[in-house]
Amino acid sequence: MEISKMKPTLSLIAALLLSPLAALHAADPVTISVDSPAVVFSPGNWTGDAGRGGKGFRQTWNAGAYMRVVWETKNAKPMAKLLLDTSTFPPAFNGPQIAYCIDGVWKSKVSCANEIVIEELQGAGRHELCVVLQQSQQRERWGSEGKSGLNVLRVTGVQVDAESSPVPTAAAGKWAMIIGDSITEGIGATELSVYSQLVGQALQTQGYEYCINACGWSGWINRGDNPPGDVPGYYVITNSSNGEGGQYDDAVSRWNKIDGNNHSLLDAGGHISADGKTGKEPALILINYGTNDALHKSNPSDTQASIIQSLAALRRSAPDAQIILIIPFGQYYAKELKQAVAAHQQSHPAEKKLAIIDLGPGVARSLAVKNGVLGGLHPNDRGHAVFAAKIIPQVLGILSGGR
Repeated sequence: MEISKMKPTLSLIAALLLSPLAALHAADPVTISVDSPAVVFSPGNWTGDAGRGGKGFRQTWNAGAYMRVVWETKNAKPMAKLLLDTSTFPPAFNGPQIAYCIDGVWKSKVSCANEIVIEELQGAGRHELCVVLQQSQQRERWGSEGKSGLNVLRVTGVQVDAESSPVPTAAAGKWAMIIGDSITEGIGATELSVYSQLVGQALQTQGYEYCINACGWSGWINRGDNPPGDVPGYYVITNSSNGEGGQYDDAVSRWNKIDGNNHSLLDAGGHISADGKTGKEPALILINYGTNDALHKSNPSDTQASIIQSLAALRRSAPDAQIILIIPFGQYYAKELKQAVAAHQQSHPAEKKLAIIDLGPGVARSLAVKNGVLGGLHPNDRGHAVFAAKIIPQVLGILSGGR
């Protein structure tokens, strides 16, 4: 055979040999990093490998914290994986569980792993993934000076197929901070049915992002997480008298901290910040504390002094925020809460954005019934739904100036 007649055959062989390499290269996935403009993290919840930012990861210990990422693909059979760093977990440790929503379809109770394949992802076009820290054991979450908590959700990115590209997305212009104990964290509830999540999702319809900052066992001055928990009380006061005075201890308080690894919740000007930058203060602060202070017999005077002084600190750090205190569902320390609000208003006559939501003694009685329809100390799913239905319209009414 002539050499000239062999050339097409050689070219064909070369093409066949090279085609697997070309296909392999074309199939290389795209990784959307945590600092991509396509990713939005819930405000006030997350830290990273460089303070509250960085390129390597974002992490949180707060149940209810979320992230969203948007991308588009030309692939009719797309792929996506959530990338996590689970190296912080001790051996034989039962790490957190997440839930995620892909294009409206939810999956819950997903155990943390280095790679989590996103199921129910279908078709070419635009896709949105929302990941929520659903629950974790109430221990080893806070960390210590210079050291991360061990029981944390650490996200390093989202991997998508090669035909995908990230879509820049912006956070909502306003945000709410929802603060509380195990009831607000969701102990006793399942499938993200906790009242705080329902309130947050209602606020999202009104143009808010939201942050859930809640911890079992915690209170105004009571420490959080499994006793002897390492999560500081919210605003710790000692040696007060008749609800006044006393000494504030910043080292054992967390109102201005995200975790124990020296990450401040405040910006350079001393204001609460969504992400560490200035001008990112919350529009709403909603607090449900007092249950653990009462159950663990915290000093009533110190508790009342804590409420008064924390309200002053919150007002200084979020001058324009609407602050709402929820009387605990069990009516714990209701008197001290109401007296503290009255004292704050008396000493701050210009205060116009402080309100109380009280669901009343009937709710306390409903939770005191053994095996009650709404649950017990920790409301069940129905209890959370009922309370959210009562809280949401009051919150929206207060925000709109209706009361």
